[in-house]
Amino acid sequence: MYNGKKSIQWFTILEDMGQGAYGQVKLAQYKPPRHEKIVLKYVTKKRILVDTWIRDRKLGTIPLEIHVLQYLRNYPHRNVVDMLDFFEDEVNYYIEMAPHGIPGMDLFDYIELRTNMEEAECRSIFYQVASAVDHLHKVGIVHRDIKDENIILDGDGNIKLIDFGSAAYLKNGPFTVFVGTIDYAAPEVLRGQSYGGREQDVWAAGILLYTIMYKENPFYDSNEIINAELRIPYRMSAESESLMRRMLNRDVARRPTMEEVLKDPWLKDFDPQIDSNSSSWPSSLEKKHAASLSVDSVDKPNTDTE
Repeated sequence: MYNGKKSIQWFTILEDMGQGAYGQVKLAQYKPPRHEKIVLKYVTKKRILVDTWIRDRKLGTIPLEIHVLQYLRNYPHRNVVDMLDFFEDEVNYYIEMAPHGIPGMDLFDYIELRTNMEEAECRSIFYQVASAVDHLHKVGIVHRDIKDENIILDGDGNIKLIDFGSAAYLKNGPFTVFVGTIDYAAPEVLRGQSYGGREQDVWAAGILLYTIMYKENPFYDSNEIINAELRIPYRMSAESESLMRRMLNRDVARRPTMEEVLKDPWLKDFDPQIDSNSSSWPSSLEKKHAASLSVDSVDKPNTDTE
């Protein structure tokens, strides 16, 4: 069955999981004698932008997306999506990823489902996101598209950060082009200024925290992001409100790093083994359709080239 180079014919496609900017995402299963299930991301070659390729001494000329995911295989983290392998044919690249919950659910849908999340559950989700982003920053990567649709949860409340389509290597900053989602863009980005990837990630994570807590975005348009006062519908706790305000500080110099976020009073004593309280996660999550895993193109990394 597995003669020659790996191809899409090795797999049985079980269901569609979503659509990304550069291709589809599907749940698949290896044909016998192997049987394991994997997530396949199709990256359509004709859609890959000219400046999002890289020539690597070991891997050849590949999309930057794949290069970043391959790089991250050297720095695994329990809350960051795993790339298992990749292969190609004339039409597509295919990225194999480990499923996270079968089915899983993205945080956007989960927030819609869980209209009355307690603060402890909000903290558990956000702590995992912050831990993932802090890890990326420490290994030299910025995500640049942190949002609820790019967080996948399994039935036990464990999250994975997905979609590295806007990711970049830190040493290539500061950046002048924004490639993420406008609702999560920092004020300096919307003003057309060059921006640091870490600071953008912290701002976006602050928007995400607000969305988890209050089930809505804090700002309705670009003008509000730049100028409006932060509205707090009600106070869950003084500590959570304080952290949100720190992360959504329009003064970039006063915005905390993600490492500092994890040391904030609201998070610093959090123990994911004890405080996650996985038994409280609703069984309805297990019944939901798997959410989209989308990992698209990335900025130019630092790599060995020919």
